[in-house]
Amino acid sequence: MLEESFTLTSNEKLMLERECSRGIVRVLACDDDQDNEGERERRERGSQWSERLKEAFSPVGLSDDVVDDVKALLKRYKPGWALAQPDQNETGLYLTWKEEPVVWVSAWKP
Repeated sequence: MLEESFTLTSNEKLMLERECSRGIVRVLACDDDQDNEGERERRERGSQWSERLKEAFSPVGLSDDVVDDVKALLKRYKPGWALAQPDQNETGLYLTWKEEPVVWVSAWKP
């Protein structure tokens, strides 16, 4: 994905690769342990987060303007990026790379 989206010498590509590498190492090496700061990243699907958030919050739909803005931004990158609607029991949107979910985003209110 990064190779298709950025030039080989792009500083942004190098920064993203570095951060992804750190995340992979944390997941593989420290999955059940807490890191030095006493925090652990939660790797869960959007449906799991939706269920957890529904206990204290109400979902707020993303406006058509927001969705249109994101789609416009995606057109600035190489083909392969898209937005996808989640399952019926979820809220929010998925940013996908070649139909594989990469990031889930949603909005909630108390």
